[in-house]
Amino acid sequence: MLVLCTLLCLVFFATFLGNKAPVLNQSLSAKIVEGKVVDNASAVVQERSATSTALPVVAYASPHFLVEQLNIETIARMDYAKLFDIGLLLARHAIHTSSTPEKLVAAVFPSAMEVLAMLARDRDVDDYLESASDGNSSGSYYAEIAALVPEFRPLRTQFEAIYSAVYQVFSRQGRTLVPWQTSKEAVKYQGGVTLPGLSSRPREADYDYSHTYALDIFFNSVRTLPLNGGKELGPTVFSVSDGIVIAADSSWRGGEELKSYKAGGITPKAGNGVIVFSPSEKRYYSYFHLHDVLVETGNVIKAGQPIGHGGNTGANAARAGHGGHVHVEIYDAAHAQFLRNRDIAAIIF
Repeated sequence: MLVLCTLLCLVFFATFLGNKAPVLNQSLSAKIVEGKVVDNASAVVQERSATSTALPVVAYASPHFLVEQLNIETIARMDYAKLFDIGLLLARHAIHTSSTPEKLVAAVFPSAMEVLAMLARDRDVDDYLESASDGNSSGSYYAEIAALVPEFRPLRTQFEAIYSAVYQVFSRQGRTLVPWQTSKEAVKYQGGVTLPGLSSRPREADYDYSHTYALDIFFNSVRTLPLNGGKELGPTVFSVSDGIVIAADSSWRGGEELKSYKAGGITPKAGNGVIVFSPSEKRYYSYFHLHDVLVETGNVIKAGQPIGHGGNTGANAARAGHGGHVHVEIYDAAHAQFLRNRDIAAIIF
């Protein structure tokens, strides 16, 4: 009811005041009139069905207004093409009106927890429910992910439209991160998740005894930080793909057991991590157990962009002898499946 009243007020004031209505950066705003999205910044008029969009009939759509309107209910009612166009609009105007456009557009992205719910297989839901039975902070976390799956799994394609649109605008407008500005090590990058000689390809015999749909890439050496709770600091980890960062978290606090989990991270088990969506490949790349994170949600990156340092965060890696690696998962959206460990190795090595 509150949203409806707000929209009616917007219609009333826009109609009553006409050209005298105060508009946030009107020369760079968009106007939605009778089912058409009119972009004043580029003089583009795109036809829209007046009944299929949940946005108001008459409104000046500042980036903040679009962010407020793009809730789950609205996104669920829109198809890929409409959300892609709105994503273009949002990203373009965010650049013109905000000093931190990445943070502004990231406000419409799902959280890391919601991304995992979007990509979850039935077997993942079973695992989440099993972990939820612990009844502590980690249990609550996994219970919430499992509860989100029915709502978010059907919305993956819709969010990919927004990701792809933002990626297109930001990359064309020169907002792609420059790898060597994040870390000078990037000038030595030759492919893979680390610089040459700092990590090893799994032995053929290892594949049958490790994760089927993920790959643990072990570092040749790591440093243990005794003054930092025994956390490990490994080599710089690089993105192996171009794309847009859709989740990044370096706030994991926990220990060797799930019951010692306090807060933060991609999940209690995964620890600190980064998830990148590659629009050109239609794939999600996940990097877990990082010591820290060097990118933010909304950043557009190239292959070879430093995204963090290896570590042993997350309950799965915090146990003695279980760290010293980065856990990589690749979800192929085109075929709605996670890649097997050998296929991941073929991409990385």
